[in-house]
Amino acid sequence: MSSRELPSAPPATIARAALRAHQLALRAADRALPAEFALMLKIAGFWTTQLLHVAAKFRVADHLQSGPKTGAELAALTGTNQDALHRVMRALITDGVFAFDASGRFVNNRLSETLRSGIIASMRDTADYFGSKSNLEAWADVDETVRTGQPAFNRVHGMSCWDWFTQHPAEGEVFAGTMTSLTEQSAKQVATGYNFGQHAVVCDIAGGRGTLLSEVLRQHTRCRGILFDAGYVLDLAAPYLRDRGVFERIDRVAGSFFESAPKGADLYMMKDILHDWDDERSLAILRNVRSAMNPGAHLLLAEFLVEERTTQIPGPFIDVHMMLVTDGGRQRSETEFGALFTQTGFRHIKTYECASLSLVEALAV
Repeated sequence: MSSRELPSAPPATIARAALRAHQLALRAADRALPAEFALMLKIAGFWTTQLLHVAAKFRVADHLQSGPKTGAELAALTGTNQDALHRVMRALITDGVFAFDASGRFVNNRLSETLRSGIIASMRDTADYFGSKSNLEAWADVDETVRTGQPAFNRVHGMSCWDWFTQHPAEGEVFAGTMTSLTEQSAKQVATGYNFGQHAVVCDIAGGRGTLLSEVLRQHTRCRGILFDAGYVLDLAAPYLRDRGVFERIDRVAGSFFESAPKGADLYMMKDILHDWDDERSLAILRNVRSAMNPGAHLLLAEFLVEERTTQIPGPFIDVHMMLVTDGGRQRSETEFGALFTQTGFRHIKTYECASLSLVEALAV
């Protein structure tokens, strides 16, 4: 990973207005088509997911980075069947990903460039993960989850997704890459969307290799950090933190939030952690974090808030994904977070809106 800057995001009001405008444009297009055809396009949405998975798996965007390629050249580079690959690429180009040049060769375009490996906020792992067989098999059992309310992944695979990733480390690495990419996309908006500078020490609970924490410290130079995660994750974090220039300002502490949390921070933050867990285990996490905090210390959650009538993407779709693949996870509303806070020794103070995420702040009482 290079030390290039993480992507900036527009102000929250502009970003949310752009997402809303995008949805309205799609709905206008739907109204311009026969209803049956408009619905057919939605029914076939999995086509795009699977074809992007193929493009990611065979690193097509990487191979096109050096310039246009004929179908034969691209098939040779990817080890695929030329006819089959051409048909897949043609379909993706139809959907706006990749392009033909004037001579009919394949080239990258604005969207496919994000599928390249090794770039900031690469979407290659994300496309690979969402189109993976284990994930799709869980989604294929959504009707049983709707009937019973129980997660599909556990039922289909006989274990939680976390145990699955442990037993299938290659898939676990792709999932970790997906989470890193999503954090890289939002790290700067989180780091600048809240006044971290008022806190001397910031602790990132289950902060991975420190993508978010490092950006917070880069934006707020007087802060120090504590990165809390499993030991093997922290080993992977060290070179990244050095590359970002914050290694000397971060203490790495190994552990599990189901057992304890580090003491001594003024602010504890968690990004997309509680949405993985049901209320019982979310309460356990919050209690462990609260036990490490002094009264008056602050907690900051970065999550997609989903209210009962929320219809803005991507929150409601992420919520369904959590329902299917995690152990009772869900996207919560502001009121639901407030209820969790009340039971664990916190008081909700304020919610800040970033370009996509919400930052929910609470005080240890």
